[in-house]
Amino acid sequence: MSAEIQVDGNQINEAEIVISIPSYDECCDLANTVVKVDRGLNEFFNSRDSVIINCDHTSEDGLREIFLTTETQSPKIYITGNGSGGEGKLLRSCLRKVIELSASKLVIIEPRAANVQPGWILKMIEPLEKNFQFVAPIYVHHKDEDLLNSMVVYPLTRSLYGWRIRRPVGGELGLSKELIERVLEMDIWNGYVNNEGFAVCLSTLAMCFRKPMCQAFINQPRKTVEKGEGEFLTYFNGVVGSVFSLMEPLEKYWKKVKWSRPTAILGIGGEDAEPAEELETDVDMLHEKFLGGFRKYEEFWREVVSQTTYNKVQEIRNLDMNHFNFPAQTWTTILYDFAVAFRGKDDEYREHLLEALLPLFYGKALSYVKRTERMSVQQAEDTIEAECMVFEENKPYLISKWDDD
Repeated sequence: MSAEIQVDGNQINEAEIVISIPSYDECCDLANTVVKVDRGLNEFFNSRDSVIINCDHTSEDGLREIFLTTETQSPKIYITGNGSGGEGKLLRSCLRKVIELSASKLVIIEPRAANVQPGWILKMIEPLEKNFQFVAPIYVHHKDEDLLNSMVVYPLTRSLYGWRIRRPVGGELGLSKELIERVLEMDIWNGYVNNEGFAVCLSTLAMCFRKPMCQAFINQPRKTVEKGEGEFLTYFNGVVGSVFSLMEPLEKYWKKVKWSRPTAILGIGGEDAEPAEELETDVDMLHEKFLGGFRKYEEFWREVVSQTTYNKVQEIRNLDMNHFNFPAQTWTTILYDFAVAFRGKDDEYREHLLEALLPLFYGKALSYVKRTERMSVQQAEDTIEAECMVFEENKPYLISKWDDD
């Protein structure tokens, strides 16, 4: 990257463990994250050569000074693109730095998680010590939390690539040097991956490469600042756009997969898990946004989805709140139809397509919230697992439409 800036006051030439902290804006609690990461490294891995790297996406709001002046025992390296490119592009720079340092383990920790704890470092690095090459987190969560992952990303990545990684969207991830080398060889970098979709891209590639992978149970909720409407649209487009955009270059991987398999979960037991915070979902807002989509996108939906699916969406439209239900079969075919429609299109069409999918997502989210309102977290998880099976059972439909396109 010609505009890239690196600051390495310690002149680090080699390390075994790298912790990458990507920073995006003044809202992230960078200093707190750096302190907690440093404590984790010194408490659990003080005999190892470690370094903390800040990949700063903005470089204009004082985060560089915050990072470099925060007192740590671990050495630090600062990397910025000086405002060019997205956060994913900067994280690719960090991957290259891991190889340059001959580090065997990388853990990415996002400062958007306001309650990062030193123990998270242990949870994410321990599996890499046991020869796993990819580690995804599982947090204590409320059943209505992170519905984009539960309704879209998890079912799609699971049915496409055949591994049950419950949270492929990151924010905390662990990677081995071997996996990083494979990732950097891939020609899959686009605007979606280079921005919001980098974490789901890493998860997807780990599944494709069939590297030993696991999930690390973190016995705390992950507390983050709630996204505003505009921020969520950007996040939705980036993450879903990444899942869709990766399907074409990775076609040879996912078309061979028929069913999914479980992924080991490490760290369950021992310390008691903290309860998830209460979360009140605004069902009226979800319903309003779903119905509002008809005014803007109804004709576009007719072009993208099959006639049978379109007719079913019209039926759902007429349901009152007490009987509202968005069947898994309908939702599966919608996502598969949208994935096929995304393929090979220009950026303008793809952005419109993703924006048109958002109201349908709100409808599906509403259906899930209504259906599970009296369920425990485990019962709600069972519901999500059952819906994922519908995605797997209908994968021949996707392949047929993909091949006919």
